[in-house]
Amino acid sequence: MTANYPPSLERVVDRFAADWPAIIDVNPGWFPLIAALDSRLAAIVPAYSVFQVKSKFGALSFFAAPSEDPEVYNEEFNERIRAAEWESIVTCEECGAPARQYTIHLWTWTLCAEHAAEKAR
Repeated sequence: MTANYPPSLERVVDRFAADWPAIIDVNPGWFPLIAALDSRLAAIVPAYSVFQVKSKFGALSFFAAPSEDPEVYNEEFNERIRAAEWESIVTCEECGAPARQYTIHLWTWTLCAEHAAEKAR
């Protein structure tokens, strides 16, 4: 599957581990958040690997590792990911504006008021 991501996400797509599909399964409002996270992580570990990027319960879930060796742990690397995931719960998934979480049609979304109204229709 080949997706058409903006140039700001191509570096993230290129970091996906060989056995994982290179799919960024979030809406475009979080693309800048992910691109900024990539820059922060690459400054810590230039050759880090990505496994999954998705939305879960209205929050960004970014699964990555600083090394292919499961014994390697980097607290700063993991803290950057946690900070971006927390930032996602106040950032509209659709447009990147300030947002809050809504449950609409039994699904949790992080949306600005305008996009929440649209989604609730």
